[in-house]
Amino acid sequence: METLQEHLISHQGKCSGFVIMPNHVHAILFGDADYNLSRFIQFWKKTSSYRIGLFYREYMEKYREFCPQECPIWQPRYYDFNIESDKKHNEKLDYMHANPVVAGLCEAESSWLWSSARFYERHEGVGVTLSYE
Repeated sequence: METLQEHLISHQGKCSGFVIMPNHVHAILFGDADYNLSRFIQFWKKTSSYRIGLFYREYMEKYREFCPQECPIWQPRYYDFNIESDKKHNEKLDYMHANPVVAGLCEAESSWLWSSARFYERHEGVGVTLSYE
């Protein structure tokens, strides 16, 4: 979440919701007319890949056996979807927040620590500045 927040600031982007799962990420990202989603994703992936790899190599010895340093963290591309209405935004946000529950990782959306669900359900900080315009 720290990397997401850093890149939102440095690329003048905004986020209205996110969920970080063990094997994928969902985020609703947007910005002004000069905002470049592809560039944002490129830098976010690069920085987070480095930090995730470093964490695994330093703190999870078994990881080294399964994925050497050159092992990719992210898939080569990302899938975007243009959100054109409040209804579609809320639908996507609900879908994202339900992911950890559906995957059996937690019983309640707001109990998943790597999600914006706590912000919407409990009005708690989640490590990322959220906005919705």
